[in-house]
Amino acid sequence: MTYVRAKDATHGGPLELPGLQAERTDLSWTRSSLAFLVNGALLLIRGEIYAPTSIHLAACTIAFVLAFFTMLMAYRRRRTLALRPLPEDLASPVALMLVGGGTVILGLVILIVLVVG
Repeated sequence: MTYVRAKDATHGGPLELPGLQAERTDLSWTRSSLAFLVNGALLLIRGEIYAPTSIHLAACTIAFVLAFFTMLMAYRRRRTLALRPLPEDLASPVALMLVGGGTVILGLVILIVLVVG
């Protein structure tokens, strides 16, 4: 059973409450990395059906790098959530910005792939 931190109303200190937040967080990171892998695989299939271009390969590379990076973040997050007491800073803002920026770039490259062909 996992526990999450909350404020104790009577003493003002941290209070441990049971919950499934750690498992849901782990599943969401795993789901995100799987989505990046599927995205890259679909781009590879599309590139093989039509003539593969450098933009297809670039999009596939971005998708697979994002999938690997997201899996790495999921592993680190899983280890962090297993610590008791939980650290104040659960996620690195730089890593989150990299995944977010990479997702935006991947989306733009996919739009280019769909428009150009």
